[in-house]
Amino acid sequence: MVVAESKFGAVAPFLGYLYQCRQALLLSIQLSKSFPSLTISIEKFDDVAIESAGVPAVQLQLKHHITPGALTDKSPDIWKTLRVWSEQTLDNPQLPFETRFVLFTTGCAGEGTAAAALRLGRTRQDEERALALLEEAAKSSKSQETKAAREAFMDLSPAARRSLIASFLVFDKAPNITNVRAEIEDMLAFAVPAQHIDALVDNLEGWWGAAVIRSLTDDSEPPLSLLALRAKVDELASAFRRGDLLLNPELGAALTGVELTSDNRTFVRQMRCIGLGQSPIDMAKRDYYKATTQRSEWVRENALFDGEAQRYDDSLVDRWQRECMALAEETNLSSEDIKKSYGRQIFHWANRYQAPFRNRHEAWLTTGSFHLLADNIRVGWHPDFQRLFSSSECV
Repeated sequence: MVVAESKFGAVAPFLGYLYQCRQALLLSIQLSKSFPSLTISIEKFDDVAIESAGVPAVQLQLKHHITPGALTDKSPDIWKTLRVWSEQTLDNPQLPFETRFVLFTTGCAGEGTAAAALRLGRTRQDEERALALLEEAAKSSKSQETKAAREAFMDLSPAARRSLIASFLVFDKAPNITNVRAEIEDMLAFAVPAQHIDALVDNLEGWWGAAVIRSLTDDSEPPLSLLALRAKVDELASAFRRGDLLLNPELGAALTGVELTSDNRTFVRQMRCIGLGQSPIDMAKRDYYKATTQRSEWVRENALFDGEAQRYDDSLVDRWQRECMALAEETNLSSEDIKKSYGRQIFHWANRYQAPFRNRHEAWLTTGSFHLLADNIRVGWHPDFQRLFSSSECV
């Protein structure tokens, strides 16, 4: 899929996989309006394949380079690509008549090369010239890196090589991973006001990335549907036009590695102070990190109205104050054990209380926001929380 420049170590192949995923998304957006019944697969028939009724109509090889170079008749990009398709054609000689083979590369094909002759708009004479150049390169090259690929190509019959080259299309000087993102934004610019396009694409890429992971890890997962992609774009665009807040679809996965055993933040100390067990503390930590991460993203995306977060927090404080006052009226806070029991009751009330944040009704958003307030000592569970945690008496 990608040639990794050794100078950049693991960065280049990692970017190559991200490029593969992002380029597939761009291609899918381009095709979804006119051909919504098609599907896209990744690492199934090829790097990327456009399928119709489960059969690949187009197979794509994607080559991303941090520093693009020249694409010559002896370039590894050309020969590693040809090896894949030559071996497939050897197994199924009909394949070039049924499938278009496409090479996307950030490299540049010099004039007079086989790759240049195989660009869009070529003639039959261009194809014959490209075939001759590649056959000559296969015979004359001494590269050990491309030896197996050149042998696979030359193992094909002359007719099979000709049919393979006739189905071979080259897109050189393809946009790099950053520019593909810009093209996706341009394709979707009509869908939402300009200030929301970044957030729209972020959410779409998050959904797409999750779908790609499922397709790669679960053999029973169907190919990526262009119809589903179209529906997702419409869903997200409608949500932005209505002013809905959107959740980061990767939020849960991003927090799976959060350390839950050694956190000494104030909101955790508040829970320990009233004698809560480890399970509610761990759940509270997850809620806190999810809520604070998502709320921070909304701030960065300018998705919140002026003062909206402050008003939400103030409403939680007001509701907490009322609950504390009602419980205190019924409780004789005469001992530390009773105070801790009171605190646990207030905590569990807050853990069940629901207050929508605009259109969001997730339980973790409300409870996580309570823990954010507890971390800032605006609310607490122990009746003496302000004294205890301002002076750090209770640890």
